[in-house]
Amino acid sequence: MGKEVKSAPEVDRQAAEMAAQVGGGRVAFSGFLEPDAADALLAALRRRGVHAGASGGYAGAVRRVVYAAPDGVPEATPRLSALYAEGCADPQALQVAARAVAGEGAVGDATTHADGATVVLLAPVPQALLGTVRVGGAQSRLTEVPPGLAFGGSEKLQPAVVPSLRVDVLGARAFKVSRAYFAKGVEAGRVSVNGKPAGKSASAAEGDEVFAAGLGRFKVVKVEGETRRGNLRVTLQVERS
Repeated sequence: MGKEVKSAPEVDRQAAEMAAQVGGGRVAFSGFLEPDAADALLAALRRRGVHAGASGGYAGAVRRVVYAAPDGVPEATPRLSALYAEGCADPQALQVAARAVAGEGAVGDATTHADGATVVLLAPVPQALLGTVRVGGAQSRLTEVPPGLAFGGSEKLQPAVVPSLRVDVLGARAFKVSRAYFAKGVEAGRVSVNGKPAGKSASAAEGDEVFAAGLGRFKVVKVEGETRRGNLRVTLQVERS
């Protein structure tokens, strides 16, 4: 799998390699990439007329695998799995442990889950990561689970009337918390819009996905006209952690 793509020449080089594989009738994959790198690679592939997409194992994923496929291929998404570390309270430590064995490009997002942590990986999961493994200075038992077990959740459509499309306003309505509470999460870097960290005054448009660590994620499905008082009617698709 490809390494992290950063510079424009690297993007073009990897896009050319993947396009060549597609031209030979094969499906091509990158490794897991950060949002900017994934977006740049997708754009480069599409400029070449290649059918391409990205998947991180669940809706709203930050780190994603870019895939490219010949026309007519019905299913081209990467095979992904996940590892659950029982008793691990540090998702980042689990990512580090997984990268030490599987490599940077094989490791996706991580989150707290039940009484431990879960990280998304390219399948198949290395045998060295199954069983009792040292994670963040302590021994944890790692087992393979479906990504949706940790990152999935119940979704519901939620209509709301809001004064603006600021992320802190929408987040407060989506998760039924105070605006001040959600704003603290934004300031702490725990909120992202389409995989990119949200600034203090960030807003979300129709179609945007917002992820809030510890709370869940929501998508702005629809933005309707203003009410008599100048507020906006919106429909949010909310998925709680």
